[in-house]
Amino acid sequence: MDRHIIIFATDKRQEALEQLLSGQKVRCSWDAYRREDICEKIYVLPTPVSKLDKNTVLKEKLKQELINCKGPVMVFAGAVNMEWKNFLEENGIAYWDFMQMQEVVEGNARITAEATIAEVLLRSFRSICEQTILVTGYGCCGSRIAKVFHALGAEVIVAARREAVRIQVEEDGYQSIDFSEINNVINRVDTVINTVPAVVITEEIIENMRKDSLIVDIASSPGGTDFEAAKRHEIPAYPALGLPGIYTTMSSAELLKNAISKHAPLQKDVKEDRQWIFQIII
Repeated sequence: MDRHIIIFATDKRQEALEQLLSGQKVRCSWDAYRREDICEKIYVLPTPVSKLDKNTVLKEKLKQELINCKGPVMVFAGAVNMEWKNFLEENGIAYWDFMQMQEVVEGNARITAEATIAEVLLRSFRSICEQTILVTGYGCCGSRIAKVFHALGAEVIVAARREAVRIQVEEDGYQSIDFSEINNVINRVDTVINTVPAVVITEEIIENMRKDSLIVDIASSPGGTDFEAAKRHEIPAYPALGLPGIYTTMSSAELLKNAISKHAPLQKDVKEDRQWIFQIII
């Protein structure tokens, strides 16, 4: 049976994924995609899948296509929201969420931490080894970010809510504070790196920041910074979303390829006339 792998390209990560796969390759619009009634289909949707909301017509056409598929169907996507979860489950469509796969989450955190270095160097006037960095949140990304900035010589302070996490922060070699204590240290912080997807960098904190300091917010939209307050107080604040889709995109694509391969083995020696790679430009 022929196999179609349909990749919805919304960043360079998906574009790189196409390069890693064997088969006949076609770049086209959704309407130009060559359909076959009976074939195995693997749909690789964006990360996050909510990026499809920018094109509601395409999204509805895709849903109808998934319902009408006659052959085996698999869907891979990142950060599958409730809308898509309900749709896929109600229609009995097999799906996997990249952001629920530990190897992808950990790999993304590593790449995000490295990319955050680039973002800070791009925005800041100071060498990292001369900076005091405040990392808000100590999950998978926050802990990686603290590690790489500390390795580069920065003083690292981590804000975390739970006492158990703060104990871990101290054991890892960094200063820990509760979020309620941020204002006690904020005037000596050069760069704030937020990883929390809820507003934790409030106006009360921003108004006490130095004018030569910086906020880089990597949390998913809308982020964890009061950007309007930052603008009012003239503190540079930058949302830095989707870093694995901007930096080291081939490494990011390898993560996706390996995750897909676990559930839909991708043979290197597959005959090119039996596997087609369609990159849908949206």
